[in-house]
Amino acid sequence: MKESHPKELYVLALAEMCERYTFWGIGNLLVLYLIDYYKFSAESAAHTYGLFAGFAAFLPLIGGFIADRWNYHHPLFIGVFTNVVGCILLAFGNSTLMFVALGIIALGFGIFTPSILTLLGFTYRTRPKLREGGFSIYYASVNIGVFLAMMSLGITAQKFGWRAAFILAGFVQLLGLIPLIWYIKKHHVYYKDMHPTKARIGSSEEAVPARQKKHIIVILVLTLFSIVFWMPYSQGFSSMSVFVLNYIHRNFGSFEIPTAWILSSESFFLILLAPFFSSLYQYLQKIKKDPSPSIKTALSLVSMAICFAIILFISRKIPLGATKAELPFIYPIIAYFFMAVGEMLLAPIGLSLVANLAPRRFTALLIGTWYVCAGFAFYLGGLFAGLIQKIPSLAKFFSIFFFVAIIPAIGLFCFARKLTRMSK
Repeated sequence: MKESHPKELYVLALAEMCERYTFWGIGNLLVLYLIDYYKFSAESAAHTYGLFAGFAAFLPLIGGFIADRWNYHHPLFIGVFTNVVGCILLAFGNSTLMFVALGIIALGFGIFTPSILTLLGFTYRTRPKLREGGFSIYYASVNIGVFLAMMSLGITAQKFGWRAAFILAGFVQLLGLIPLIWYIKKHHVYYKDMHPTKARIGSSEEAVPARQKKHIIVILVLTLFSIVFWMPYSQGFSSMSVFVLNYIHRNFGSFEIPTAWILSSESFFLILLAPFFSSLYQYLQKIKKDPSPSIKTALSLVSMAICFAIILFISRKIPLGATKAELPFIYPIIAYFFMAVGEMLLAPIGLSLVANLAPRRFTALLIGTWYVCAGFAFYLGGLFAGLIQKIPSLAKFFSIFFFVAIIPAIGLFCFARKLTRMSK
């Protein structure tokens, strides 16, 4: 009988889908919002985006530390209500409240994320062979929320204003309470088996075994390599937002395609790729040819390099110093496809690796560490994105991210075998 994924996967995915709709819907449209509503320069908007994403990704370290010592269900509800408060404040349209609201939304993300991923990892405790495929399905499922946010919030802002878009984001986040309440009510008995206090009994003062130390080293090494993925990735919703806004022909007949819709193509491709990657991993495991997480991470960097090779190529057609152009919109869409392939090879695999290898009492904390490195990458990405108006040649600007991805990929291929041995 074919083993199937646990039903909890889809319930938890639905809950995080609503959270991602709010958090990344606002985050990925932030540069466009700041330029359109507050008339920020591209540099200031990109820096603000980098600070927001970086701060948000740092907070799961604290959220994970708290969850490992408290429990994994209360932080979920706190995170939801925190996000809703942030959306309400953002809807006021006040510049001072805007920064406060972004900080509150970042806090909600930091509280919510480690707990829900720890719960997901626990659901696969008896089905380890399905873990990577399950995390891939989960990761793409929640990106339905990002895709829907980019499509609906973008058009809502265009037709009814940004205030309406933020109110909609807060409402969708409230809907995320429904699957959370169902999950906790339905599984409260089984949930007790993973209570943090049980995982710590008799072990809080014990040394970490040598095998677990090797596992933690592998997690930390691949987490550090993820920085050179997320830094170029962050350009997809900062410097590439500006690129699409100013240099891409977005008219389809008489209809002007919203910039947010082109940016949403990355999430759309994630949704399409999830079933393929999930099935592929199961098949490769069956024939014992499944690449290690280290190899998949290296391949994700190669895919990211291809993404920027495409943008680099098309940018060469833009004259030096030009502020406008009419390049075909198919090029950024293809670039976003390769970005999505890279994300599918890195993010769900990395999170699955942490959930699988991390000692129980450190799981949420190590998930938080993963997000801290992503946050550092997003902050760096925001700083680099601001250079788009300072480097005269767009091709030279985007070549930075090509080399940032391809050089570490080559290095990781060299060390992948050793990291794989340490994972066993």
